[in-house]
Amino acid sequence: MSDTGSPELSGAHASEGDSDYVSHGVRELLAEQTTYWFLAVDSEITPVVGRRFSTLDEGIDFYTNYARVCGFDVRLYTMKRARDRETVMRYLVCNREGIKGGGISKPICAHGDSGGKRKQRRRRISNRVKCRARICFRKVSSGEFEITVFVEGHSHHMCSDASKLFMRVNRKLDVAHQAFAANCVRANAGSSKGFKLYREITGLYANVGATDTEFHNFKRDLQVYVDGKDGEMIIEKFKTKCAICENFFFDYDMDKENRVARLFWADPIGRRNFSLFGDTVSFDATYGTNRYNLVFVPFTEVDHHKRCITFAAGLLTKEDVESYTWLLQRFRTAMSSVSSCVITDQDPAMKIAIAQVLPNCRHRFCMWHIITKVNEKIGSDLVKDVQFCNKLNGIVWNETISVGEFEVQWHLLMEKYNLTTHRWFTKLYTEREFWIPAYFTDLPMSGLLRTTSRSEAENNVYGNCSRPHFSLVEFYMQYESVLETQRYKQSKLNAESEGYLPDFKTPLALERYLAQMFTIKIFYELQQEIEAGCFYCRVVGIREEGEVITYDIRGEGTATYTVQYTPVGNHASCSCKLFERLGLVCRHMFLVFRDAQIKSLPLDYVLPRWCKQVGGVVCCRQCSDVPSTESGPNRIWNAMHTCAALVGNNTDRKSRLVQVLEDLKREFMSAGPNVAPAKGNNAAIVALCGVAPPASITIKPPAQAKNKGTGKRIKSQRELAVLSSAKIGRKCGVCGEYARHNARSCPYK
Repeated sequence: MSDTGSPELSGAHASEGDSDYVSHGVRELLAEQTTYWFLAVDSEITPVVGRRFSTLDEGIDFYTNYARVCGFDVRLYTMKRARDRETVMRYLVCNREGIKGGGISKPICAHGDSGGKRKQRRRRISNRVKCRARICFRKVSSGEFEITVFVEGHSHHMCSDASKLFMRVNRKLDVAHQAFAANCVRANAGSSKGFKLYREITGLYANVGATDTEFHNFKRDLQVYVDGKDGEMIIEKFKTKCAICENFFFDYDMDKENRVARLFWADPIGRRNFSLFGDTVSFDATYGTNRYNLVFVPFTEVDHHKRCITFAAGLLTKEDVESYTWLLQRFRTAMSSVSSCVITDQDPAMKIAIAQVLPNCRHRFCMWHIITKVNEKIGSDLVKDVQFCNKLNGIVWNETISVGEFEVQWHLLMEKYNLTTHRWFTKLYTEREFWIPAYFTDLPMSGLLRTTSRSEAENNVYGNCSRPHFSLVEFYMQYESVLETQRYKQSKLNAESEGYLPDFKTPLALERYLAQMFTIKIFYELQQEIEAGCFYCRVVGIREEGEVITYDIRGEGTATYTVQYTPVGNHASCSCKLFERLGLVCRHMFLVFRDAQIKSLPLDYVLPRWCKQVGGVVCCRQCSDVPSTESGPNRIWNAMHTCAALVGNNTDRKSRLVQVLEDLKREFMSAGPNVAPAKGNNAAIVALCGVAPPASITIKPPAQAKNKGTGKRIKSQRELAVLSSAKIGRKCGVCGEYARHNARSCPYK
């Protein structure tokens, strides 16, 4: 009689070879077993008493391979050490040895002592059936390990062929699995998604060689690896980067308990980008990016493609004046210069810190944050007044009016709607120099950023790639990934700008010159201006005063703009201030340049920050956490992908490639395990984190921060009204409340 695992059923009992090991009580258990399964397998892989192995690991691998073929799992058992702590004896048993809970079953009460309902524990199955199959390795005088005990019979059926892939011995992550799991962590792909992707690569779940549990355990081991050592590891990581690349800058500060309290870093590419595009800078705090609730503050601007770029970043435990002062001082030191304008929200701590650290820098409030509060501050009647809203937007967003015109229009609007004594509008008028565009017309590039929307967009990207349970090491890993993606997109746009040939709207040589100098995004904006100047604008007046020629130009509307042009040097300035605000020549100046028959734009109006030649970003591999293509796993995968691409749909090449790989597989397996198999995930995690665990901890992880974005926020009347009118949630099985959570996500669980 045989089992699915090809065993033979017999009435044999335990062998006499292990009688010196088993106790009297165990003999009674063995006497109860009347039938055993003996496996009919190849004699070359079947253990035999007296066989010797050079090392204990070699013997364990031999018995593990035997168990894999037969269809049962193996568990380490009794071990004996010598006085020098060297292992001299080791037992391995079948995984179904013993009995659940030592044979003692505890009743599960459905009701508590007071008679109330008690939550039942989850039932856990057990595969323990008192199997006595085992093997023993003892060290002999020659230093080898000899099989002294081998019990072959099993008291249970063997695992079927369809179930063998779920055996523990077949569910271990090898080096290839670990490299793939590490890449999934870098790409912010979850464990379940990574397992599914690996299945798509191999074709079948049976070919994966592991289950989703092993992929989840890899992520668990990563979190355990950095637990308690997070502060020391992130600082050591930055020190390593500084040692490799001297242009990498970082600094940190600790509290009284030697915990990381503040952290700032900037890589060489970010510092170089600041020298090119650091006219203005925006920074805004975001929350929920790490397990310590540290505030993440990236410094953001736009590049020559008008895309967001990150110069540097910081993490803070507190949003106070002292913390922001420390952060801005490090930013100023890293960049060796300051921007002409900084855009933030109305945070009072930021306002004080900027005035102290950057006294020569203009501070500007985000207009979007201010305007969105209008509906909350004014009454319901004015909210519905479309005329009031249009007039208010026409005043505060107008970049062409002067300071005097703004103040006159503001006072007229406030008097018309009886808002002259309104507390909130009075406060806004007092702080008008911090947010009204009319007060920034004298500042170069003042129109580049008027809101923190760029920072908000970047914060959203970083937030999508981070999780509240991330350690600092994990968070920085995702930060590097986002930064790498950002710079890859910039390099892609640079490549597109180098060889593009756009459709021209005019026969002017000046338009073709613009296509040669500027990036695609900037050229299309200038093309709209030059087209409007040629076809929609006209000169309504002209006069000369010495060497200066003054043009009065009217466009599609009724407004008239004045351009003062000096033929000597081809210098021009327009009253619309577009060049001063954005560094782009306006349609009125293009009309004057066309009449002057200028074929190339004067260099005074070609700002380097908009030119396509400045965008050459070369990735600093020394400071990057992205693994090099020359590393072992990446080199193998690249070679495999190249061969697969060359094979294509050619049947002969496909068969030959498979045959070569099968031959290599047999050769490597016959040569034996020259390379020790991966034991645990620590080696792959060390390579992933880029830093080894510290021998001693002197820098502790940050304490849990409590900032305004981490706790419960006071909701406005508008938000409360929206929540109250929303559909009532389902009843939670834990807290009993009707809410927008269930028993699994209940905060009171």
